[in-house]
Amino acid sequence: MLKKLKIKDFAIIDDIELDFYEGMTVLTGETGAGKSILIDAISLLLGERADKTMVRNKAEEASVLGIFEVKHPELKNLLSHYDIEYNDDISIHRIISRDNQNIIKINDQRVSLKVVSDISSYIADIHSQFDTTSLIHPENYIQLIDHFRKDKVNEYLNSYRQQQNAYLKTYDDYYQLKNKKVETMKQLDLFEFQLKELSKLSLEADELETLYEKVKVLNNIDKINYNLAQSQAILNDQGLIDNLYIVKNNIEELEDTSKDFKEISERLNNLYYELKDIADEIEDKQDSLDYDPSELETMNQRINDLEKIQKKYDKSISELIEYQASLLDIINTIENFDDIILEKENILEKEYLLLIEQAKQLSMLRQTIAKKITQEIIDTLKELEIEYADFMIEFQDIEFKDKFNKSQFKSDGIDQVDFLISTNKGEPLKALSKTASGGEMSRVMLTFKTIFAKSQKIPTIIFDEIDTGISGYIAKKIGRKISETSRFSQVISITHIPQVVAEGIHHLSIRKKVENNQTKVQVKYLTYDERVEEIAQMMSAEAVTDSARNIAKELLART
Repeated sequence: MLKKLKIKDFAIIDDIELDFYEGMTVLTGETGAGKSILIDAISLLLGERADKTMVRNKAEEASVLGIFEVKHPELKNLLSHYDIEYNDDISIHRIISRDNQNIIKINDQRVSLKVVSDISSYIADIHSQFDTTSLIHPENYIQLIDHFRKDKVNEYLNSYRQQQNAYLKTYDDYYQLKNKKVETMKQLDLFEFQLKELSKLSLEADELETLYEKVKVLNNIDKINYNLAQSQAILNDQGLIDNLYIVKNNIEELEDTSKDFKEISERLNNLYYELKDIADEIEDKQDSLDYDPSELETMNQRINDLEKIQKKYDKSISELIEYQASLLDIINTIENFDDIILEKENILEKEYLLLIEQAKQLSMLRQTIAKKITQEIIDTLKELEIEYADFMIEFQDIEFKDKFNKSQFKSDGIDQVDFLISTNKGEPLKALSKTASGGEMSRVMLTFKTIFAKSQKIPTIIFDEIDTGISGYIAKKIGRKISETSRFSQVISITHIPQVVAEGIHHLSIRKKVENNQTKVQVKYLTYDERVEEIAQMMSAEAVTDSARNIAKELLART
């Protein structure tokens, strides 16, 4: 609920501070006294755009501060998302300057206008006589129905949306496959040519490095042969190994004389056998050398082929082997594309049927809720003296097309509804927006507001002359209905109707006065006697009569 409102240098308001209370508060005052300005100020706190013309004459900036008490877990989560601390009370502060350097704060933290707009529905709702078209706009009907049983509807709606996401994912996958097939088929000839070209080369991962090594050996065959032969002659023909053997044996015979000779003997022994192994390996290498000019030519040609294919594809041999495998997979996939697409289509069909089932369950729940809403609206309209009122929430029949038509599934379901009403006996039901007018429309709108405000748990409801066009007995009914609304929401009502004024628990009077050639607004809570005088004045054409005062007292006594 709205607890406090501070306004400074806003329009013709210089500086006022008001406390508000639970229950029903009425605002009265002559036309042009500033009642609507007060509502404009509150509207700013709920996200309306500001304009520099709102700044009071001769002032540099205007300030509007509101403190609201709102106990709502969803609001707490939303404010937490914006890193704003919240503990039941929330302050919203708007500062409007002439240079359009405007400031918005929530709990002393600067925010954007979007943040204020996002949280406004949890704080208050303003309905004016000019607000009718937005309330009865068909696009809002589903949301109004859903709010009537929000928790239950959200349960069904979440299940529907989960299935819708599954269906849409499969739908996208299906068409991606079809598009991929079309694109891939265009390249099939190229893929087949590349696979054939790579397959002919019989690529091996380390082949090129091995070939480089072999060619290097063959290109140096003469040098290798000469060096190996010379080394073998030194080791064997010149007796290096045999002489080392004699040295090894001589030292071995000295092992018993000193431990130093034992260590030398071990080293000589290792050296002898290592040198003997080297000699054998050199001999094997020399025996294995077999120079064939045609083999070198073949190797060079192979190297040339492999280097060309690497350059052509800009890939290494290892990458080409992987690419060859991927080409084979792609070609096999193309050959099986129709089967893959058919399998995905079957999955899409299953997801589609499951989504239809979820959509129907959600629709059935809404239709059940709609019946309850319908009866409440009819009963309330009759309470407000529309004796022959009839109302219906019409759900359009849905014809499901096929699994390929995703547009039939909206984020909030499949339902399209219209509100139909008849306010006179014998008249057929017609669209709400084309039926009621004047005093009837006031009663219809009040009916909607009271019913849906309760289900939406709106903390504060502000009626800006919703009772326009009514009088007498019906006005009393309207006042009583607004008063009933204040049992579950704080109600602030601007009114010109005495019967409605009398229903208020709190009464604010708004007056204009001129000081120093400048208009100012005065706002005050009225005492009982002042209320009697105010209501009597509203019923009197000119001077207030005792008769008018007595009627005012009677009106107040009946509340």
